Amino acid sequence: MNTNNSKIAQAQDAPGIGNPKIVCKSFTDVDCFKEFFAHHKAEVIQLTSGYFQAEILSIQFGDIYFVYNQANLGLKLCAGPINNYINFSIIWSENEKEYSSFRYRIEPERTIFSFNGRGGDFISSHGGALTQILIPIKTFHTYADQLQRHDLDDNFRSKNHVNLPLTGMKEIKDYLKQLFWLAVHKPTWFQNPHIEKLVADDFVPLLISQIPIKLNSKSFLKPSRRAKLIAQAEQKMLAHLEKPLTLKQLAENLGCSSRALSFGFQDLFGVSPMRYLKVQRLNAVRQRLKAREPENCTIAILASEFGFYSPCHFTSDYKAMFGELPSETLRKTAKAHGEKS
Repeated sequence: MNTNNSKIAQAQDAPGIGNPKIVCKSFTDVDCFKEFFAHHKAEVIQLTSGYFQAEILSIQFGDIYFVYNQANLGLKLCAGPINNYINFSIIWSENEKEYSSFRYRIEPERTIFSFNGRGGDFISSHGGALTQILIPIKTFHTYADQLQRHDLDDNFRSKNHVNLPLTGMKEIKDYLKQLFWLAVHKPTWFQNPHIEKLVADDFVPLLISQIPIKLNSKSFLKPSRRAKLIAQAEQKMLAHLEKPLTLKQLAENLGCSSRALSFGFQDLFGVSPMRYLKVQRLNAVRQRLKAREPENCTIAILASEFGFYSPCHFTSDYKAMFGELPSETLRKTAKAHGEKS
């Protein structure tokens, strides 16, 4: 299976996959993709424009979940913690310049991340594929104790990221490739009663054994020097989506140079600060269009509430971002409201 450019889903929702513990979905509508994650208490922000395609494949083995999701556009994903679970996330890519979590740069060939219970925070500036492995905390510690890995304690989890040896990450990814291939092509194999224990006994010790025993500063990622600055800038933007804001004003408010902000945003999000602000505003308008009662919504007035004072430019930007006119979004909202009533 080519996990960098895969077509895992064989059909929409794959109804004939043959196993209720395997969920396979494909998306060509970013709003459906967002709604799927919203149902799982996660928020998705679209960062880049274009025709949207995404896939999700989830496999359940007892209380352990393997979730693969892939999208072709840049996205920011934020999720709350999952009670009583540890989430280990892995990137399928050889490009280490496009991914970050909690403002830390991810090295796809080495880094496992998001296991400290703070929830998920993942930025993919140009699309990509992510696998999340959800393991009950009790199960993880049981296997860790069996392997005498008492170093994998709360102090380890507080780091949130760890770098594995290249060979170790390859072993883990090779195992995951086999699981996902079997889920798509031989789903009935997972119905064998001994499979759940077999996978747990195989994979959890494999994961634990690849985490370096003697952890040092090189084992953990360091945030970029601009991480704190970019986080503050993003907070300022989100708090003032409806107000005019220039790059110079933002830099002055943060006590930094425009150059530092520009380099930081380009490094983390793959876009300039002002482009990122526009993307956030466009996403905010779209959410309002989808939530308003169509007969009481004036697009030009709504757009102006988020700093878009030229209807012509706003319409052009909106269509370039989402592939449809704002009026089309409103018509879809009206249709959805009509179907519900």
